[in-house]
Amino acid sequence: MVWLIRFILLFCLCIMRMSALNFFPEKFEIAERHASVTLTCRTDKDIITWRREDANSIENISQSEFEILSGRDLTVIDLQEDLTGNYTCWSDSGLEDYTYLLLDKSKEATAFNINCTAETFSCTEKIKCAWIPNDFTDEFAFRLRNTRDNGDWVSQPVDGVFFLPHSTNSYSEESERLLITGEAASACCYMKTEYSFYLRDIVKPANPNISICTIKNEGSDNQIVELEVEPPSTWPQPHSFFPLKHQIEYEIRHNGELKTKEWEEGSKVKVQGSITKLRVRCRDLLLLSQWSEWSEWKNVN
Repeated sequence: MVWLIRFILLFCLCIMRMSALNFFPEKFEIAERHASVTLTCRTDKDIITWRREDANSIENISQSEFEILSGRDLTVIDLQEDLTGNYTCWSDSGLEDYTYLLLDKSKEATAFNINCTAETFSCTEKIKCAWIPNDFTDEFAFRLRNTRDNGDWVSQPVDGVFFLPHSTNSYSEESERLLITGEAASACCYMKTEYSFYLRDIVKPANPNISICTIKNEGSDNQIVELEVEPPSTWPQPHSFFPLKHQIEYEIRHNGELKTKEWEEGSKVKVQGSITKLRVRCRDLLLLSQWSEWSEWKNVN
């Protein structure tokens, strides 16, 4: 069992070293500049050696004015960037424990912003959030959580997007803002930011679908296109309770001009003229949410 624990520790250490903190470290301490921090080696061994690993080197730690050793504890004095890194403790049997010591720069600069959207008000669909980096150029790991609902940390994005669950009831008025917390960590530094909003302010429906498109010809230049649009599959029901506003964009055949038309009542619309192609998008009618993305262009033959 002891051998297995040591193997897991060494494996995690190697993964973190090779990936340059592509994964958020499980064990870390943060402190602001000039602070003192005490690290404790979790082991029953009496004789241990501390080492510090940064992006450039690995060094054994001895008593100094900036690093004080006391049994299984190591106290770092007057924290600066050159004292950050992965602190590991070793016995004659091998690696015993590790802790990343990171400089908290949350008050010094804004490393990133968080941008979130939701395709629906329903809690059955997750919020989609992305981080937008500013001045934080180091290789770093990033994670997000829904703090309002005490959600778990999500550290593995899908195509750069974090999917966060929430408990908002789509049939009642929102009384409490959502709070999304983001953390970023590099080999030396840590930053934290928060983003607060009502779900209704970030709703962006998925793009709708063109279900029926028929053409009535009343002369070469007097074509009538009748269109019926289906709401996005993720949009809450009944649709009469959550009405959508639609917009159609279409191309005129003889000159390539693009025109748009909006409608609010129902899912059907008629467009007159000789048209080559068209597409649609939608938004919440009552709250005037963000527009959805455009649907794919549909050729009109």
